[in-house]
Amino acid sequence: MAEQHPPGPHKPGRPPRPRRRNLAQHDLRDARARLRGTIYEHVEPDAKGRDQYTAQQIVDFCLDLAEVMLASGADTRSVETAVVAVSTKWNLAPLDLDFSGSSVTIQYAPADVPPLVKVRTVRSDGSDLDKLARANQIVDDLIHDDRDMTSAVNALVAVLRLPPRWPMWLSDVGLSVLGISIAMQAGGGVRAGLGAFVLMLGIIVSGRWLTGRGYPQFFVSGAQGAVASAIGTLAIWAGVLDPGGAATMVAALVVLLLPHPSLVTWAQDAISGFRAMAVARAFYIGLIIAAIVVGVPAGIALTHWLSIEVDPTGIVTRTLPLWASLSLTVVSAAANCFVQQASARVIPVAVVFSVAAGAALWGLRQLGLPLLGATFLAAVLLGVLSTYAAVRMRTAVAAIAVPAFCGALLPGVAVSNALLNVMSGSSSAALDFVAAVSVALGIGAGLVLGGLFATPGARRALRRTRRVVVHSVHSDTTALRVIRDSGYDPGNGSVPRGTRSDPLSGPGTAE
Repeated sequence: MAEQHPPGPHKPGRPPRPRRRNLAQHDLRDARARLRGTIYEHVEPDAKGRDQYTAQQIVDFCLDLAEVMLASGADTRSVETAVVAVSTKWNLAPLDLDFSGSSVTIQYAPADVPPLVKVRTVRSDGSDLDKLARANQIVDDLIHDDRDMTSAVNALVAVLRLPPRWPMWLSDVGLSVLGISIAMQAGGGVRAGLGAFVLMLGIIVSGRWLTGRGYPQFFVSGAQGAVASAIGTLAIWAGVLDPGGAATMVAALVVLLLPHPSLVTWAQDAISGFRAMAVARAFYIGLIIAAIVVGVPAGIALTHWLSIEVDPTGIVTRTLPLWASLSLTVVSAAANCFVQQASARVIPVAVVFSVAAGAALWGLRQLGLPLLGATFLAAVLLGVLSTYAAVRMRTAVAAIAVPAFCGALLPGVAVSNALLNVMSGSSSAALDFVAAVSVALGIGAGLVLGGLFATPGARRALRRTRRVVVHSVHSDTTALRVIRDSGYDPGNGSVPRGTRSDPLSGPGTAE
């Protein structure tokens, strides 16, 4: 038997080659099971790139990707799909993910080496649809061999460093305009709409001031609800608004105080089986709703010396005609695109889909369906349309669906009726308010079901539109040369060709 010598040290200047990973069949079946029903269902491991990246490099990138997507407002199912698709493409399995509210844990535990476990904390409850869409595009590039890890890491770092897509003042004005639309859609009239605009703008500025001084969101939301209801009561006392108009004005504020993206993602997580994330989101949502439920009566109680009696039995908040409602839907969807920091190129699509969902909701209500059922079916339609469009536009589904449902499906009339009961001191007022808020849960369920309906067709459309020819596959981590002009510098994938200092948009991308 020949004498065996231990391997000598690596030559200077040559990094050690990563250990070869072989993807077992049972691990591949597990990955396919987790991707079943998504647009990346048929992702196959890249055999040529098996030795290209270490396990630690891949896990670190997956944690960065999960952090960006969760902090930008993605639902947990979308994050898991992106991480599993990327890790499968790079031959990393078995990979275990655990989402526990404010953190993400990734464990790589093959049978023959010690497990690798890493945790990342996510400290954001906001929504930035532009960053979410860009992160989704990075994943799409990786899956279709338009990027390697070096280029993807550079692009992901660029996403983290990007400033908000729209300035803060424009976002504030957009949210105030959304208040006008909700108040008028509930039948409040021009006065109630203008009052909602002024009230919303003042509430936004004061809320940012309180939050900047360390006050928790629970107390800020409660104070905002109290101030809004007190001002509404004073408007009735001064004769500026009738009780119905005041209720719609305050309802517009209350509807916008609700964390709508969190409500919808909570429903999506609960339906998709991510219980830990659903519980964490439900706790946050419950605190905000509790603060509003307590704050609104508190504001009315502050004005008890006015001796105002409101009888809601003779007040009916009437919805607008279809043409007027759809016109306001256009304004609402466009304004919410600025509020949620959506990219400029999705605004026309979100507006059109919002009008379609609003028309469907109106037609279903005319047929006699209850508000919850009609909202659910309209959300299913919106989920189908958004999923198809997102694949065609290479963006995230939420980047289209969130502005669209905020423009057409928010329960302004139901909240207005509940607030009238609060003003009159009805014993069932709190239950009426919770029932009105629960309509938002139907939106999340409808979007999930609509996405499931549309995914098979969207997956076929993605295959037809993504045919990229690659010159060569390198064994190092330099960017791949791709014939299709993707708008990136082929040197390292991080230098844009456009004039805007944005490493994620090319000359042909409308921003």
